[in-house]
Amino acid sequence: MIHFAFKVFLKQITFYIFPVLTGGWVLTPFSTHFFGAAIGILVSVYCMWVLGRRINKIEERIVAGKRMPSLGFLNRSAAAVLGAIILYELEHQMVMEAFAAGILGGYFLMTINLGYYSMQEANGKKF
Repeated sequence: MIHFAFKVFLKQITFYIFPVLTGGWVLTPFSTHFFGAAIGILVSVYCMWVLGRRINKIEERIVAGKRMPSLGFLNRSAAAVLGAIILYELEHQMVMEAFAAGILGGYFLMTINLGYYSMQEANGKKF
């Protein structure tokens, strides 16, 4: 289920969110805000990818009866800090609220996807 939710998440980001952010970046006077949100979404996608890999490793370790690894909090936090540093160096303006909204927006979208596909799985529907 996590694999399918992540695939749908990537399609939503690629076909719906990035075109809107790119259009806002190019066509509006709020280009720095849209750019900050786009960087935040990119960091969010990376963090979701890391989290998905870690969850798969935990699943394999539980089945094998081995010690479980952590969820990679340090890696994901370092990615967020790196994204903030990149945003600051590229724009030289603090548009961190748009960056934070981008990160949180990605997590929020993934949470909605996981909830939706969990309900679909509970109802017995195949994807």
